[in-house]
Amino acid sequence: MKLYNMKIKKTIWKIVLFGFVLMCICSMNVLAQSADEKAIGEVFRQGEAFWNKGDIEGYVSLYAPVDSCRMILSKGAVYGKENILAFYKKYWPKERMGNLVTDGMEYERLSDKHYFVTGYFHVSYPDGKKIEGRFSVIMLKYNDKWYLYTDHSG
Repeated sequence: MKLYNMKIKKTIWKIVLFGFVLMCICSMNVLAQSADEKAIGEVFRQGEAFWNKGDIEGYVSLYAPVDSCRMILSKGAVYGKENILAFYKKYWPKERMGNLVTDGMEYERLSDKHYFVTGYFHVSYPDGKKIEGRFSVIMLKYNDKWYLYTDHSG
C-alpha cells in the first residue's frame, strides 16, 4: 500500500510539473504576441501621425517594401508602394486628408511573419464632416519590422 501511495504522489508531481512547464511555455507565447501586437499598434499610431500632418509619403512608408504589397479598392487593387503613393496623391490631396483616428483593433496571428488586423477608421474635418468605416489589414514582418502588406478599407 505504501509503494502504491508513493507511485500516486510521483504521478501527481509529474502532472503538476508538466502543467507548470506548459503554463510557462504558453506565457512566453502570450508575451511574444503582445510585443508584436504593440509593434503593430505603433505602426497604426505612426500612420495617424503621418496622415494628420498631411505627410502622405510618410504614411505610404508604412507599406511593405515589396512589389506584392497592395491596397484593395472597390474596383480592383493597387500593387506596390509607388502605385499606392500615386493613388493617395491623386485621390487624397493634403487638403482632403482631415484628421485620422483608428480604434477597435483586433489582432489575429497568422504566422510568425503575418498578422490579420481589423478595426475602425474615422476621418474628421474642420467643418464637422466625417468619413468612417472598417478596415482589414494583413501585416508583414519584414527585416524585423512590421509593415502594412494588404490594406482594405471601406
